[in-house]
Amino acid sequence: MDETWIYQFDPEPKSTSMQWRRPSSPPPKKTKVTQSSGKVMLSCFWDCDGIIMTDYMEKGKTVTGEYYSGSLKRLRSELARRRRGKLQSRVLLLHDNAPAHRARQTVETAERCGFEILPHPPYSPDLAPSDFCLFPNLKKSIKGCRFEDITDAITAVETLFQAQSDTFYSQGLLN
Repeated sequence: MDETWIYQFDPEPKSTSMQWRRPSSPPPKKTKVTQSSGKVMLSCFWDCDGIIMTDYMEKGKTVTGEYYSGSLKRLRSELARRRRGKLQSRVLLLHDNAPAHRARQTVETAERCGFEILPHPPYSPDLAPSDFCLFPNLKKSIKGCRFEDITDAITAVETLFQAQSDTFYSQGLLN
């Protein structure tokens, strides 16, 4: 489980449009473009078989223990629906040390749902497969796209997740 921001418009960095030129020629003019203010936070629960559940929180809201506990309850329902038999075996939950993830309400909800929370040592980004596999591919595919509204951006994200190969998610967890 991890979170990331999805922007209505996230411009390509200048480095992607670099070009060869002679030392004597003037540099190309490039206007400064900034991210749009339209954004939504994506919370993504996934495993080696693919996406289990996504949740989108609009700009201006905060991920709290109460909000995250509600997400864990919805995750349990989605696991029962999409991964039959998974709840009978042990469900391991890996999330970072964000305050909402460590809140007492969250820990109690995870226990009631039958999830075992894996310990995540502080300052250990190497243990976050979303940051190395899932989100970079997602951001790369929508970088530079200008969406009409935030629902179009969400549709693009969901389409990308569905288009991944059968082995994409299992390879991401092994790398």
